[in-house]
Amino acid sequence: MSKKEHVMEVLQGMGFSPKYDDEGDIMLVFQMKHIFFMLNEEDEDNFLTIQLPQFVDLEEEDVSMALAICNKMTRELKGAKVYVDNTFKSASANFEIFYANDESLEYSIRKSLRTLAVIRSQYHKNRTELT
Repeated sequence: MSKKEHVMEVLQGMGFSPKYDDEGDIMLVFQMKHIFFMLNEEDEDNFLTIQLPQFVDLEEEDVSMALAICNKMTRELKGAKVYVDNTFKSASANFEIFYANDESLEYSIRKSLRTLAVIRSQYHKNRTELT
């Protein structure tokens, strides 16, 4: 069984309805957000990136503030990386995890989903505080 098939099986066992997207990554909808699970089959380790892409759109004048907010959020949210995309038009967030077995994979998925679910509201809260 491939790593993607294994993660797909674990997600289904957790009660989710994941699907493969056009690029072959695993996608699921969680609290009205599209979350992507990206694996590299050639990685020796059991490594997984869980991503909430483009959760906020940015205008050119927003980029400096967005960089400050993303930096603050990355420092404060354990395990999360919040960043401005290389296009400077949106911000995204992800979790990068290593897992040893199904139990650690499921635990890490649950933790990352809880955090990613509040990223957008936390971003706007931080924006209000910094302006």
